[in-house]
Amino acid sequence: MSSLFRAWYLFLGLGLLSFVFTALVGQAPSDLSSAVAMPQNLPYRIGVNLRRAIVGIADRRDLQAEVRRLDRQVATLLEENRQLKLSVERLEEVLDIRDAQSPGVVMTAPVIGGNSGPVLDRLTLGKGTKAGVFPLMPATVPQGLVGVVTEVGASTSVVRVVTDPQSRMGVSVRERGGQGIAVGEVGGRIRVINYVERDPVQVGDLVETSSYGGLFPRGILVGEVIEVLPKDANDLRRSFIVQPAVDLSTLLEVALIAPQ
Repeated sequence: MSSLFRAWYLFLGLGLLSFVFTALVGQAPSDLSSAVAMPQNLPYRIGVNLRRAIVGIADRRDLQAEVRRLDRQVATLLEENRQLKLSVERLEEVLDIRDAQSPGVVMTAPVIGGNSGPVLDRLTLGKGTKAGVFPLMPATVPQGLVGVVTEVGASTSVVRVVTDPQSRMGVSVRERGGQGIAVGEVGGRIRVINYVERDPVQVGDLVETSSYGGLFPRGILVGEVIEVLPKDANDLRRSFIVQPAVDLSTLLEVALIAPQ
């Protein structure tokens, strides 16, 4: 209960007590009458307090509305700042890929889905022909090669990743030379076959794209050798297993390179 209502009830109680006392006793002593009499400015003070309370409530509501408006404005600015940071990161990523892999990077595209099978062998991108995406565009990230665009719609496209068994690309071993064909394997690995060695391949060597086939720019990292398979005495070519350089399941965006 507010102090205003308590004062009003006290006033009513004193007035009622004065009335009863006067009826029973007669004329009340002047001291008592003055004590219970309504002060002359009480109605005015009550009105002023009520007006102030109403104005205070209105001001508080206005202030709350302004706070909510400022909160929304701050949230908008924070989101704009986040989007600007993402744009800067995308541009830096494109520059890194241009410097390290190929000057032919033309755009980035968001990854919006993948196949529903147990092993990821397709990625769906959120850009298509309207954005300038074409078949046979290599898809990559700073960590290494992702795959190649095989299907293109108006607003989406599909990338066949390097671990897809239908994937084929010419590769070489960095700093060891030689050349072979990388084929995707079920289980998320890559098998290099028909590899003609220049220097012996070892576990831990890095495998990169070669100019063989003319599809991919030379020197894009594909992965790391994790197993060198025994070579038949009558076979001049070698095979080995490669762990992809890119974790395909965590990709949010890829860069697309103009077809060679």
